[in-house]
Amino acid sequence: MIFLTPGFNVLFFLLFAAGALTHAPIRDMFPAENGLSTNVVMTGTDAITAVTTMKFSNMDTQADLFHWLTDTLLPVVFVTTDYNGNNLTSPDDLRRIMNVHRIIGAVEFKTYAAPLRPCDTKGPLGQLYPHCHDFNNPVLDTTFYINSNSDAASAAAMINTKQATGTWLTPSTALLHINIATFDGELDLMCLTGLQVTFQSGGFLQAKYTIKSIPSDPYGNRLPIVLDIFIGICYFVTLCLEYIDYREHRRLKVRHWSMWRAVTWLSLLAVFLFYACWAYACGSVYGYEIANELTLLDGQDFNSPAKQQTLVDFMTGLKLLSSLMLTVRMSAMAALVFLMFRILSSLRFHPNLNLVTATLTVALHSLIPFLCIFLICVSAFVTSGSLLFGERLIQFSTIDRSIVTVIDMLFGQFDLAGIFNIDYNTAFTWYWCAMIILYLLLFNMLLAIVLAAFDHVRKASHERSVPYVAALNELWQLEGFWLWPWDRPEMAKFGKFVDAGAFSTIDTASVAKKLDICPSKAARVLRKTRAFLTVMNVLRDVKKQNEEDDGFDDPDDGFDIEPRLDLLQQKLDKLEALVEGKIASVSMNLADLVARIDARM
Repeated sequence: MIFLTPGFNVLFFLLFAAGALTHAPIRDMFPAENGLSTNVVMTGTDAITAVTTMKFSNMDTQADLFHWLTDTLLPVVFVTTDYNGNNLTSPDDLRRIMNVHRIIGAVEFKTYAAPLRPCDTKGPLGQLYPHCHDFNNPVLDTTFYINSNSDAASAAAMINTKQATGTWLTPSTALLHINIATFDGELDLMCLTGLQVTFQSGGFLQAKYTIKSIPSDPYGNRLPIVLDIFIGICYFVTLCLEYIDYREHRRLKVRHWSMWRAVTWLSLLAVFLFYACWAYACGSVYGYEIANELTLLDGQDFNSPAKQQTLVDFMTGLKLLSSLMLTVRMSAMAALVFLMFRILSSLRFHPNLNLVTATLTVALHSLIPFLCIFLICVSAFVTSGSLLFGERLIQFSTIDRSIVTVIDMLFGQFDLAGIFNIDYNTAFTWYWCAMIILYLLLFNMLLAIVLAAFDHVRKASHERSVPYVAALNELWQLEGFWLWPWDRPEMAKFGKFVDAGAFSTIDTASVAKKLDICPSKAARVLRKTRAFLTVMNVLRDVKKQNEEDDGFDDPDDGFDIEPRLDLLQQKLDKLEALVEGKIASVSMNLADLVARIDARM
């Protein structure tokens, strides 16, 4: 069983990895999302002239937003001509982005406004600026749609009309959301492109986008269901083995839970979460609601309130599906990480393959207090960096971004010019203090702790591996590539004679006589038995050491302690009797010595 467990864990890992990549088809998602981002988001130029178009990431003001909408976004989304300027006549070629992504329903535009509130400033300054906006709690302001059968000119006319009114985007506007739902029949993917423009209270405009892909036919072929069946079998077998192991530990009254046992159950939990979210997503994709909504969305005018609800429901369902797909991928990532650690755990029996897990186990006791000190020091430089540079650099504008920036700085991924342009002397002092304390001191101490633990484990592993490797070489010569002595009836018979005490001396002649085989075969049986016994003894020693490291002998494990106390009392009684015997023997020797001295005197 000890040899089969790693193979089973590797099989489970490979099957789940294949299943995750099948259910989240990254090979199809990459070209779909990359094509949409390149044309919808990245279109435009960095150089701003009279003949260039505005780029999504280069917008600085609300006026720039209108230029980007009319000159860049709408001509890309509402395409009615080919690259030569000829009108597209086939209905199959219309309503498509890049002639591939078919727009579903309409393009949705939503604005959110920040409610008015009294400013916090009092006194003369408060009179200069009496009214403020609550940008932290925006509310939905306006919603309108541009139908998928529109052309770029009519779509731009709608935006120009909104601009002329001066009421669509105002100083109180906090957010603009643009949602585009598309379907790519070449890759069987529905994509939801979300463009978000945030108008912050200081006048800063931040543009970001998200593109989420959802498989439109998750079980279009047999491969996904076959993989799911095999993954389910591995999952069920793992549960059964864990239950059997739990019952055995309860019977022996030893502790069942350990860090590695928790890894196994966390992997099972992550796999369960993956398939729970996946099942819900598949139920929504194949459900009646989406099929009915897709039928109703084709060729409708969504600017009338009666038709908008269907599109709103579809967009809401698509956003939920995109969130579910993100959860599916995150749970798959967690499951793969835990399954990887489970493979490492199952290799702990081997004197050479357990170096990583043994190093982590040995170093853990020193790493926990060290990491506490490390986090305190990192927190100090994260906070100070945000205070010093957060007003000018987006990398330090929030605490979470500052954490990422400081960690990147430790690995050399940091632009020093950004902080030096703010204040050279302050940036120089802060940077070198951070590098000396976090990198030169603490980071190298972390490496020293891990390397010291690895050196200790390597030396212990080398002591075990010398007889282990010698025994494996012996089995290689006797049994060939597979090493394992599959055909061993003589070995089993020999073991029974040894257990029965039938041998006074174990040599080739006595073994040949007892087993009724020729001397050459008896010598081969002895060699195989000695080699196999050496291998198993080494593996048992490593397993015993792992159990001690896991704390299986912890007395506070929740089991009945009375039998252990009785056993301890018996050992103490034996020790007491042994000590009393030794004392009596010493007393007799002293009395004899005194008598001899008196006789000589």
